[in-house]
Amino acid sequence: MSKVMLVCPEPLGHGQPAGVGIRFLEIARVLRDDGHDLTILSPDAGAIEGTRGTYINPQFLHDVSAASDVAIVQGHVANAFFMQGTPVPSVIDLYDPYIIENLHYYSERGEEVFRHDHLTLTNSLAHGDHFLCASEAQRLFYLGMLIAAGRLNPAIFDEDPRLESLISIAPFGVQPPRDIRPRTNHDILFGGIYDWYDPIAAIDAVATVRATIADATLTFTHHPNPHITPQGKLGEAMSYAREKSYAFVRFEPWAAYGERAEYFERFALALITFPRSIETDLSMRTRVYDYLWCGLPIVTSSAPGTDEILERYGAGVVTNDFAGAIVAAFDDRARYEEMVRGSQRFVREHQWDRTLAPLREFVRAPRFEKTKDTFASRPQLNGRTPSILARLKRRLRA
Repeated sequence: MSKVMLVCPEPLGHGQPAGVGIRFLEIARVLRDDGHDLTILSPDAGAIEGTRGTYINPQFLHDVSAASDVAIVQGHVANAFFMQGTPVPSVIDLYDPYIIENLHYYSERGEEVFRHDHLTLTNSLAHGDHFLCASEAQRLFYLGMLIAAGRLNPAIFDEDPRLESLISIAPFGVQPPRDIRPRTNHDILFGGIYDWYDPIAAIDAVATVRATIADATLTFTHHPNPHITPQGKLGEAMSYAREKSYAFVRFEPWAAYGERAEYFERFALALITFPRSIETDLSMRTRVYDYLWCGLPIVTSSAPGTDEILERYGAGVVTNDFAGAIVAAFDDRARYEEMVRGSQRFVREHQWDRTLAPLREFVRAPRFEKTKDTFASRPQLNGRTPSILARLKRRLRA
């Protein structure tokens, strides 16, 4: 068995993880159950039973990596890991295409976000030994970046033309199946609002639904990490609901991870609305997996990854007519129950120990990717993130 370090960029100890945090908690559970010895580094030293938790700082990055056989890293903390840690076979989890998601923040935060994201991703591609992504579309996207970084090179291609030793698809997963209780209410869940969503479209759709189904409601949730996740669209939604005096629109706290199933059971349907962009082409949304886990049929805008899941399992509706689809789902009980059954077929086929199979295989036999020192193009890091003052000065010079 291996000694494994997980370096998670999001807090875990508060019990309210978002997508990245959820994925790391489930990775930890699967690898712990496989018998590996785990240490989790995160901003608040959170951990799970049977693992150790500690903080992300230079000393712990160095000491834990020196005692580890393999590391699993995601996001911007990879910069500190590669600068301050001891070299160890490293898996870079790319399931969350942050460089694409954060394009939405340019008008609010300027070029610094993209520069930091680009440097981080380039650095991770140069140093990682194995990469995980969430879909075939993501795999092709990252293969393009890997060839630009020198990691997809003739030497590795000669040994492995499919490049499965370099990058694997390891999608999100779900916890074990639950008993789904009958739902007779008309409460609709949207969930957290990121700036690439369109909450106004959701509010307007449910307002229209209420002309037919008077007790329909719509619930949004506040993000658990607002200090690292811009809340522009949340503010817009709250202002819009207040201006319209829409009492049916609710804004509630994020459910604790261990309590979210009971929270989801309050609702009868999930609604997800967003404009089409490169972000929707590449993202695999955590909430889609969670909502299906709890038997919620989904009405959603079109995004390739979600479309494929809902079509394959018959667990929801992809549409631009959100109000019509919601009314139809509630009116046709047989169709509604079929979507619930489809969601449970999805659950059985997307257990975490199954979706994480490529990671489990690498952790059992970790290795350095031997061509990276010959071909990789590596960015120069200055050892620290620019201060707020430095960012302001850069923007003023622009």
